[in-house]
Amino acid sequence: MVKKGLLLQLLDELRKLEDSAAEFTAKEVAESVGYSVSSVNKYFNEKLKGDYIIKVSRSVWKCKGINRLSNDEFFRLMSQSVNTQSKSPDEVLSEQLIKRSHDAFTLALEVYNRPTLGNRVEAFTIMMVNAWELMLKSELAKSEGAASIFKEGEFSISIRESLCKLMDSSDNVSKNLETLIDLRDQAIHLLIPELQPQLSRLFQATVLNYQKRYKQIMGNSPLAGQSVGLLSLIVDGCEPEVAVIKENYGEMTANQVKSFLGKFTQMTRECDSDEFSISVDYKLALTKKASDSDLSLSLSDGGEKAIIIRETKDPDITHPYHQNTAVKEINLRQQDVKITSYSFQAVVKKNKIQKSKRSNYHYELDERHRYSEAFIEWFVKNLSQKNWLKGALTSYHRGRKKV
Repeated sequence: MVKKGLLLQLLDELRKLEDSAAEFTAKEVAESVGYSVSSVNKYFNEKLKGDYIIKVSRSVWKCKGINRLSNDEFFRLMSQSVNTQSKSPDEVLSEQLIKRSHDAFTLALEVYNRPTLGNRVEAFTIMMVNAWELMLKSELAKSEGAASIFKEGEFSISIRESLCKLMDSSDNVSKNLETLIDLRDQAIHLLIPELQPQLSRLFQATVLNYQKRYKQIMGNSPLAGQSVGLLSLIVDGCEPEVAVIKENYGEMTANQVKSFLGKFTQMTRECDSDEFSISVDYKLALTKKASDSDLSLSLSDGGEKAIIIRETKDPDITHPYHQNTAVKEINLRQQDVKITSYSFQAVVKKNKIQKSKRSNYHYELDERHRYSEAFIEWFVKNLSQKNWLKGALTSYHRGRKKV
C-alpha cells in the first residue's frame, strides 16, 4: 500500500500545477515529490488520465479537474489495495454530511449574490449556518463516530453543541459563528436590507473561515472549479439611520437595531480580527491609476517580498464632512457670506471638486459625497477673494438653465 504522505505530496504538486495552468512531464513531477518516473507514469495512465489530467503531447501532461478531489477521494482513487476502497458507516455518514454542507455553502453564496432577491440577507444567514452545522457534524462523525452527533432517543445535537466540542469559545472564528447563529435563532427580524453594509463584514469573515476549515478537512477548496464569487459579499456603506429604520419597521425594531449595532461595533473592536469581521477599509483595485486604489500590490518571485506601498484610508477620518455638515462648518468659520446648499454646489461644480472620486478634497462612498478638512479650509480661504463666489454662482446658474 502506498504511504499517504507521499500521495499527499503528489496531490499537492498536481494542485499547484493546475492552479498555475502549467504543463509538465512525469519526470518533473517524480523529481519534485520523490516517486520513480515509472510509478508516476502508471498513476497518470491508469488512475488519473482523462478525468483529472490530460495528455498534451507524447510526454507532456496538464491537470484538469484535480482540484475537485478531496484528500480522501484522491487516496481511494490512487490506492492499489482493494480493501481500502471500503468505507466504514462513520466515514459514509461523514462524507454525506460534508457534501450537503458544501451544497449549502454554495447555495448561500449564490443566493447572496442575487441583487434582485429581497430576502437574500436572511436566506444567506440560514443557509450559511446550515453549512457550518453540517461541516462540524461531519468532523465529529469522522473523528468520534456517528454516535457523537446524536442524543440518546432524540435527534442530532445542535450546532452550538457541535461548536463547543470542536472550538474554543474564545476563538474569533467561534465568536463569528456564534453571532451568526444568534442572528438566525434570536434576531431574524434584524436581517433587513438596511443592515447589509454592517452584516456583510460578518458574512464575509464567515465565508472565509468556512473556506479555510473546509480546506483543512478536505484538502481542496470548496469553490474549486466553480465560478461563485466570494469578495462580492462586502457592501460598503454608512451606518443606517435609526430614524429611517423606525419609520420603516417601527420603534421596537429601531431600538433593537441600535442595540445590535452598538454590540457588534464593540465586539469588532475587541476581537480586532478579520476572522470575526472583515474591515471595509481594505480595498483592492485593478486600475492604471495608482491614486484610485487603497492598496498597491507588487509581484516577486517569493511572494513574501511583496509590500504595501500605500496605507489604507478611513474616510470617516480623512473626509468627515457631508454637504450639510460642510456648509455648517464653513459658516461657523466665517461670517462674511452666508453659504447655502445652492452656493455650496455652485462652488463644487465650478471647481470640479467631484471630478475625481477620491482626492484630497473629495471622497465618494456609496454614491454619497464626503469632504475633507483641507476642502473646508480651501473654501473658507477663497471666500475672501473678490468675485470668487459670485463667479461660481453665475457659472452654476448658466449651467442649470441649459439643462
